[in-house]
Amino acid sequence: MGALEVKYSSSWRTITAPEVKYSGSWRAVKTIEAKIGGAWQEVFSSGPTVSAAADGDSNIRFNNTCYAGIQFVSSGDEREYTSTGGTSSVGSWLDSGSGSEVWVERVVTAGSWNSIDPGAGRHQLSTTRSFRVIRSSAGVQSVTGYFKFWDAASGGSLLQQTASATYSAEYTI
Repeated sequence: MGALEVKYSSSWRTITAPEVKYSGSWRAVKTIEAKIGGAWQEVFSSGPTVSAAADGDSNIRFNNTCYAGIQFVSSGDEREYTSTGGTSSVGSWLDSGSGSEVWVERVVTAGSWNSIDPGAGRHQLSTTRSFRVIRSSAGVQSVTGYFKFWDAASGGSLLQQTASATYSAEYTI
């Protein structure tokens, strides 16, 4: 996908970022679909769209190592870590576009990702990115923060910022 061509006063014009007026304000159009041969098909896309949940998780495990965290799979699947260290799908973080068009940045406001953490800065989601805490003795390991999703490795546009959330792993006896 790329630019959209529209016919205006008998000549074709290229529009790269069309806008529509909705409830009194102008908004950029991200995707346009047209009915072609009875099926809806995307004919214009201005880039990826993201709606990650990343809403936190609290796992407890009796007398054993416990895990908690989030994983953004390059295909668009959003997964949470289970208390045993596996993952479980909780939805999709990618609404349109490709993971290779999106970079994730984690912002930590308390605690730390003490098990898996790709580090500060932006990380391209053409590769699955995991963020995980682990607790291997009695007690709780937590991290609080949020995620920003960008359309570029630096600069660019912010596609989404999740709400602040806490992930905690509790090893209990």
